[in-house]
Amino acid sequence: MEICDFGTRGLGGPTRADRSFSGVCNDFVDFVRNIGVSRDVAQGGGTYGYGKSILYRASRCATIIVDSLTEAGERRLIGCHLGDTVELGQGRLTGRHWWGVPSSETEDLVEPVCGDGAAQLAAALGLPSRPDGQTGTSIMVLDPDLQDDDLKSSGGEIVEALLWFFWPRMVAVAGVRRMVCVVEVEGEPLPVPDPEQFPPLDLFAEAWRAIKTGGLGAREVRSERPIRRLGAICLRTGLRNPRLPLTASGRTIIPQTSAHIAVMRPVELVVRYFEGPAFPNELQEWAGVFICDDAPDVEAAFALAEPPAHDDWDPEAMPKGPAKTYVNVALREIRKAAALWAAPPAIRTDGSGAGASLARAADMLGALVPDTRAPSRPGGSGGHRTRGWQVRDPEFIGLREGPGGVEAVFRVRAANLGLVALRLEARPGLVLDGVLSGENAGPNGDLARVIAWTDADGRTLATGDTLPLAPGASLDCSLSIAVPRLSAVGVAIAVGEPDA
Repeated sequence: MEICDFGTRGLGGPTRADRSFSGVCNDFVDFVRNIGVSRDVAQGGGTYGYGKSILYRASRCATIIVDSLTEAGERRLIGCHLGDTVELGQGRLTGRHWWGVPSSETEDLVEPVCGDGAAQLAAALGLPSRPDGQTGTSIMVLDPDLQDDDLKSSGGEIVEALLWFFWPRMVAVAGVRRMVCVVEVEGEPLPVPDPEQFPPLDLFAEAWRAIKTGGLGAREVRSERPIRRLGAICLRTGLRNPRLPLTASGRTIIPQTSAHIAVMRPVELVVRYFEGPAFPNELQEWAGVFICDDAPDVEAAFALAEPPAHDDWDPEAMPKGPAKTYVNVALREIRKAAALWAAPPAIRTDGSGAGASLARAADMLGALVPDTRAPSRPGGSGGHRTRGWQVRDPEFIGLREGPGGVEAVFRVRAANLGLVALRLEARPGLVLDGVLSGENAGPNGDLARVIAWTDADGRTLATGDTLPLAPGASLDCSLSIAVPRLSAVGVAIAVGEPDA
């Protein structure tokens, strides 16, 4: 099994651990000679420890071959084995072994094969060529333990892992170098889907883009003591689309229904997914992203919270101080967002808009709490004409495919208790963080708009925003709203007189 990268800087620096120095490139020594070396690059991925040992564990003989072309044009190839330590009478053997060429300086040291010899040996072993001087490193895992006799199924699992954990680095962004991943099984390429076309990663990618561009729904996460920006979070709701099967075995790490928040540092590799409750409606799913801030002290706090496997943020082992506070506060907000997104608090209006009586009525009724009101106004003869109404919560029924796209269907129940004809006005909008906002335009410009009011027999009562309600009449109907792509919608019902 070969794992290769192209266009990276390769494993440069000294080849001997006793000649590596702080502050200079020690990539070769850190990867080949040492184990458990702390990162020395700002916002680096982590350490040369746990991840490197996985390569040896994936080999039934715990052996890998490393072939690297550095930015300085140096070609290096060496074989490495990581075994058990052995106690001998004259000392301890560490269990680390290397295959290469004898050092010209000491007989106890094996150096990598270099230059043309390394290129020729790499070609003879079947390692990929590096045309046009493409730098980077190739790792051959000997006798890999794939745990599956079906190589294509194993290849599919590798594709899934790439997508699930590396998708932020695979999303195309103008002017930014992104990863292009290729998986081959016995020379035959396997398709690696575009994350933005692979459910549910399309929703994650949409939330990620909103954070990167300051788009709709993205918000800051902050701590108050000390006052600090910890990062940004964004969540998205969409239709649950069918999953694209990538493995023949049926094993998959992709959830059948997404209800997760992906968390990452600015290096943009997914650390883990926090799971929340799924929507009761199986037609919908949601996804979110949290990216910690790139300020050095904040990013370092989250890096410190990662265990050797880099698969979690665990502040328990951190010493007391601002760094631990940063991680704890962020985790609290992430878990809170995951817990509330599928079961948000009662939708409420934001109180904005004109001061007309109809708008005020909409604001009061926007909480959508069953209510009976009987306001009065002076009549021409000095008496009073009484009017009143009752409007219940618009009840979300579900989503459906309409002629023009996805529609959200609500049940609307109202009664005119007075002697004056009334007008119901539907005011749809996007739901952001559980709040019915004043926005009705989705990310792609589509509008949340009323399609139709329909009675129980399917007859259309009205196709606009408004519906008349005669004195003494009651209403129990369906209200369909056009749903902009990658958005959630709600509706408030305003009440007024027909001539208001």
